[in-house]
Order: sequence, then C-alpha cells, then structure tokens
Amino acid sequence: MATKRKTAASAAPATAPAAAAPVFEAPVESWADTILRTNFASVEQDSIVLLQAAGSLLESDSPDKVSIALDQNLKLWVAIKTVLLNDDCPVEPEVKANLRNLAQYVVSTTMLATQGAIESSKLVSLARLNMNIAEGLLSGQRNRMIQERAYQIWEEDGRPEGREQEHWLRAEAEISGLFKV
Repeated sequence: MATKRKTAASAAPATAPAAAAPVFEAPVESWADTILRTNFASVEQDSIVLLQAAGSLLESDSPDKVSIALDQNLKLWVAIKTVLLNDDCPVEPEVKANLRNLAQYVVSTTMLATQGAIESSKLVSLARLNMNIAEGLLSGQRNRMIQERAYQIWEEDGRPEGREQEHWLRAEAEISGLFKV
C-alpha cells in the first residue's frame, strides 16, 4: 500500500488559513543537528537519534506525517554523510564507506517519495535501517567497554598469561549487568 507524500506541488496554497496547528512537530534540536554536534562520536546520543527517526517513520499515519518524517530522516542521513567526510570523525574507514552507501540509499529512496507516493514497506525499510545502525553502534560500544574492562581485570590480576578468555568472560558478565540495569 502506497502512502501519498505531500510535496510542494500538492501542499495547500499559501493563502490557506494559518489557524490549523501543525500535526507533527520536529524536536527542538533536530536529529541532524545532534549528529553534527556529536560528530558521530557519542554512541548513545547518536543511537537515540536514529531510533527516534525510526519511530517517526513507523508512526507516520498520514501524508503530512510521512512527509515530515521522511524530510527529517533525510536531513539526519545528510548530516551523517557530512560528518563521515570529516577527518575528525572517529568511525573506521570501512564503516564510513558502508554508512555513506546507506546514506545514498536513504537519499534515493526519499527522492523517489517526492514524486508522489512511497510504499509503506519502504518506510519500514528506512526505519529498520535506522534501528540496525543504532543497534550496531551500541554493540560496538559494548564490545569496547568489555575490552577495556578485561584489560583492567588482567592488570588487577597481575598480568597473568593464558587467562584472556577468563578475563573477557568476567568483563562481559560485568558489562552485561550494567546494560540490564
């Protein structure tokens, strides 16, 4: 089922009464602004932004909401692509390349939607993409935390040889406990 997307051509004329309140408002700090501010280095904030954008896409139940959600998601991914071009971005080169390809997919899918309609399956696809990237960011953060804690445990135990797996599993249990709280 296709959802009609409002475009500039299909939008109400400028002379329409201004009394109607906006149906769906963007956050005070846009998702794109958050990514540009964090430089894609604050895993928790960046993941939250991606999850919020996914929720917005999934909850869009009218052409106005679809249009706003797609526009905000597009701005988010343009910001991600912009940050990835920055040499100060801490993301690994291979991951940067993959994210740039995903950004291109988001842009092209959104541009197709400006031609009138977007399949609801495409909205779900864009939302899942955001959710998967958020999950990947958090998973990478979790692994870094485990690695750092395993090293601390190894040092605390006097740097013994051959107990890497024991240290890793202990650190993993501790970090998993933090994520459950």
